Amino acid sequence: MTAAEDYDHLRHVLDALPPAKLRHLRVIVDTDPEIAPYVEEAAAEPSAGRFSFAGIGDSGRSDLSERHRELVQDGIELDR
Repeated sequence: MTAAEDYDHLRHVLDALPPAKLRHLRVIVDTDPEIAPYVEEAAAEPSAGRFSFAGIGDSGRSDLSERHRELVQDGIELDR
């Protein structure tokens, strides 16, 4: 198996888990001493809000693609 196959398999498993089992798995991952350094590294990465403009196309407006640079810039300025 390749790393991409492992990632894809785990993503499907995570998508299928109910919230309680997902929280249980998170506790296991967060407390495993072999995995903990990777969890800390991932938590340090600024991923929250990176795609804060996602879903904006649901507004029903037709000019979004024409204004994409403006919308992305607004999202960048909000993160500052």
